[in-house]
Amino acid sequence: MLNFPIEDRDITSTYLGTESMSVNLPAECNLNKNKELSFKMLKGKTILSPSPIGFWTKIYQDEIPDSKIIFQNESSEYSEILQYSVLPFFTTNLTSLDSQWGHNLPDNRRVRPLKDEVAHQKFYACYLKQNKDRVQPLIEKLQDQWSKYDQK
Repeated sequence: MLNFPIEDRDITSTYLGTESMSVNLPAECNLNKNKELSFKMLKGKTILSPSPIGFWTKIYQDEIPDSKIIFQNESSEYSEILQYSVLPFFTTNLTSLDSQWGHNLPDNRRVRPLKDEVAHQKFYACYLKQNKDRVQPLIEKLQDQWSKYDQK
């Protein structure tokens, strides 16, 4: 699975779904007046994030270099910090699927989707063309499940 399609003589790819980033803000945050946010609007903010998060780390570095991202690599400590702080934090439409990081998140924040194109990553199943018939049932199951979480 990659966040870009591949097509060559032996390999092809099929779209699975899109992971879309949101920021969860405390109720009193002035950014809540906006239904959607951009990375630019997060400039200078301190935001909590789980770690490791793969390519999202580079996106944070590229899109909001002037912000302070506090990375936390222990899920129980991450949940604890979120429960007792007013720090904003990032989630995606797939966060709830993660049994380690997607549970015990505070419900006293307002979720604001990010409208930047880079905040919406498309994912593709990549496979050898000769294995298409073999992998197609799995791809269809993944697409069906992912469609439940894709943001419209």
